Amino acid sequence: MPDGDLRLVYSSYENLPGAALTFGRVSSGIYTLKQPIVTFADPEIGDQPLPGEDGVRQGRDYQRAASVTLELGVDTVDAPAVRKYPAGLVAAPGQIIGDWPDSPLQLAILKRQGTPESWNREAVDMLRQVWRADSLRGGPGRLGYLSRTAGGRTRRLYGRPRDFGVGSEDFTSQGYTPVAAKFTAVDDRFYDGTLKTEELWDYYLGSAPPRPGRPSWGDNPPWSTSKRTAELVVAGKLPTHPAITIYGPCINPKVTINGLWAVQLTLTLMAGEYVTINAYPWSRTVTKWAANGSTMSVADKLTRASPRLANMTLVPGRLQAQLSYSPVTSQRFQGPRVKIQWRDAYAYW
Repeated sequence: MPDGDLRLVYSSYENLPGAALTFGRVSSGIYTLKQPIVTFADPEIGDQPLPGEDGVRQGRDYQRAASVTLELGVDTVDAPAVRKYPAGLVAAPGQIIGDWPDSPLQLAILKRQGTPESWNREAVDMLRQVWRADSLRGGPGRLGYLSRTAGGRTRRLYGRPRDFGVGSEDFTSQGYTPVAAKFTAVDDRFYDGTLKTEELWDYYLGSAPPRPGRPSWGDNPPWSTSKRTAELVVAGKLPTHPAITIYGPCINPKVTINGLWAVQLTLTLMAGEYVTINAYPWSRTVTKWAANGSTMSVADKLTRASPRLANMTLVPGRLQAQLSYSPVTSQRFQGPRVKIQWRDAYAYW
């Protein structure tokens, strides 16, 4: 996104529309009147008094969430800010609010319909609908993200849109209305816009012949059959939580991040099955997908030596990841694959 852009994105749930609204610059028709104001919640202090003596014992402190306050101008003096066609189209179930294509031809058509005041009221109506976030409010744990591009870099906060207020309508008839809005995050980390991925795998080269239709490569196939270790290059300034997906077949798979922790499952994954260990602060789940698409929690299959998901973090630097497991079969090319994903985390955007 160009510098100055903000983007609010969340998914559709239960036939209620999601959102993908880009705003911030003047060209969008919904622009920032001043730079976003970031507020960090006060830490939760774990200090305890020392009985019978001066001072306190400083315990563990917890850093809570961040929030962003936005002062926006909804400006439709020269053109509509809602660039959908045909104008007035009602959001259908599953539709994404605000994510309509913007083209000069379409804009020329829309500018022949309505007035600056009607365009403005429709834009404020749309912005309020986005900030209501009906699809998110209907269930716990549902989140979106607010991203911002500044200085050539894109950072995002995960959370929900919250406070919303419409200012004076003194100039609405001319196509301008001020709006104040707030976005509250689940934590105080600003995540990079790029999702990083590193993979591990291990395929067997047994004596069994290849499957019908597959060329016979002998013991020297033209691709790497094993990558049980990999280097993770974690940038950013703060520790970040990963999501680890393990694809079968394998028994008791274990992923070790050298020097930090090792996570292991006590179960058997057949071909077509996989488990995702999601340590993201807004998720914290361990879910198994069966070959037929059904899902179930397998958090109880984590070994006692595995870290709590809240403690499963990747610190900035170069880390070594390693895969170990027991085989399910000795068939040719039958082995597991692991996908480790994360976003670099920063203290500010």
